[in-house]
Amino acid sequence: MRFWLLVFISFLLPVSAYHALAQENFEVRKVVFSGNKTLKKDFLLEKMALEEVSYLEKVFTKKEPFLYSEELINIDLERLERIYQSEGFLFVKATLQPLIVNQNKQTLKLKIKIEEEEPVITDSIAIRISEETNLNTDSLYKKLSGQLQLVHGKRFRDEAIKQDIRLIEDAFKSLGYAYATADYTLDLSLEESSTSIFYSVQAGPKAHVGKTSVSGNKHVSEEFIKKQLRYSEGDRYNKSRLDKTRQDLYSLQLFRVVSVLPEKDAKTYQSPIPVNIYVEEAPRLSTRFGAGYGTEDKFRTFLDFNYRGFLGGARRLNLYLKHSALEPYAVRLRWIQPRFLGLNSTISLNPFIVRNLEPGYDTRTFGVNIPLSYQFNPWLTGKIIYYLEDVQQHLEAGDMEFPDQESDKFLYNKSGFLLSAVYNNSSPAFSPASGINLSLGFKLNGHLFGSDFNYTRLWGDVRSYHKIGTGILAVRAMAGNISSADASGFIPVEDRFYSGGSNSIRGWNRSELGPKRESGTPLGGKSIFESNAEIRYPVIWKLSLVAFFEAGNVWEESWTYDFNNLGYAAGSGLRIETPIGPVRFDVGFPLWNEKKSPQFFISVGQAF
Repeated sequence: MRFWLLVFISFLLPVSAYHALAQENFEVRKVVFSGNKTLKKDFLLEKMALEEVSYLEKVFTKKEPFLYSEELINIDLERLERIYQSEGFLFVKATLQPLIVNQNKQTLKLKIKIEEEEPVITDSIAIRISEETNLNTDSLYKKLSGQLQLVHGKRFRDEAIKQDIRLIEDAFKSLGYAYATADYTLDLSLEESSTSIFYSVQAGPKAHVGKTSVSGNKHVSEEFIKKQLRYSEGDRYNKSRLDKTRQDLYSLQLFRVVSVLPEKDAKTYQSPIPVNIYVEEAPRLSTRFGAGYGTEDKFRTFLDFNYRGFLGGARRLNLYLKHSALEPYAVRLRWIQPRFLGLNSTISLNPFIVRNLEPGYDTRTFGVNIPLSYQFNPWLTGKIIYYLEDVQQHLEAGDMEFPDQESDKFLYNKSGFLLSAVYNNSSPAFSPASGINLSLGFKLNGHLFGSDFNYTRLWGDVRSYHKIGTGILAVRAMAGNISSADASGFIPVEDRFYSGGSNSIRGWNRSELGPKRESGTPLGGKSIFESNAEIRYPVIWKLSLVAFFEAGNVWEESWTYDFNNLGYAAGSGLRIETPIGPVRFDVGFPLWNEKKSPQFFISVGQAF
């Protein structure tokens, strides 16, 4: 009787419903979207209850597969439509296409069709202040227009208008209106698929800053903390200065937690407004230890000691010890004085002794650096360094650069200035997915500063990162030149340019591309050009694949760039994300030259 009842019910059900019921609890192996021109697959998958779990993820990461459920997929379809509506697509429709089923493995692939339709576009914007103030709303809007996300012609988004509301409120709070609140109304035209935005601001009375109290500090004095304030008691209330004070205190590296909290009372519009600063200090003494392996530096290890608050204030003392095949020993001591010539400058005194054992040279250097850095904004940093070095170079037997040298050691002194600037808005830090990183450097050795050699060294390096679907395109270009003012034209080996290696042209081993000595070791040169392009594509879990193409070379003479004589390489690799950055495995193949053997690299961090 039960059997015939099931047969009867099956005839009553639509075919699609029958198949959906039949696939209940099948593993969701893949989710495919079509028609999603604006919102990418990864973004949509993050919002869904059902996730795709590949066979490799299931086997190697032990990730539990998601089981198909008609109830869950209907919830997800509604959720996808709401997400699109919050992104400005009011008439979107998400529909499930016929399932692609593997009955034997009891897995299936979901196909979801997105019909976006036209989005709502921002037409005009107006800011209205409910109270009488001395503010010029037109000039205020002009000031804000470069920061507002929703301006004329932009697609309306719920998250964008929330951010713009906060931006408008913060602008008023930075002009003294500590209790300002903002709201908005929309004038939506469905026919034109556009909307006007009217912001209404209740500014409230102007307020001033009251007394500042400090709590939580143990070793750092209250007096020192108050010296870092960007405001004074009695000043007009300014939220941006309070925020900058918190950032400044945190950047001193003395605190794990910093809170700058104005004690406002929205009921009474209290003024002046007391400010409470709460801090939790970082350990005054800390030690870091690490070890690892790479194909170039082989076994490496380091020990890093830090003493915060050395001799009082924000001064720090740092001792860094390192060993690797490229640096058999390195001892660097740094005394760091933040806020040297203002809130954004830092000066250091860095004595050191280092041995460098590179493929092209073997040197021991004892010296001192005095760097002065200045941070112009969160993305731009400038630095000037005075250096004084005593170098001992171990010579190869028969080295033709030193035909009259009787000893196997060549001793010389260096002194000069190094100027550099870095603009970096790329993010995230370890594996950038967007932004640009531009660095420029100029080194003046000798001349007025007293040195055995006189020369200038100039270089530039630009890196750019772009999202392409779920992948990332990373490109890099680097060029440099060294000019000698001496009759001999000699440049110390450690300042010459070298090419080839895990962070350079990966068809060659470290420093292998470019001029050679008669013995075959790298000679280095005075001119360099390198270019790299790399596609990074996530696969499963924390694993991603890369493919790269690179070209470059080094030339012996200054201002010599023979682009008909470049070394080319192509290859691929794997990346595994870790807390300290990606661990990478690369294989590079030299192209269109006599050398055909591939090169293998293991390292930590992206190539660029």
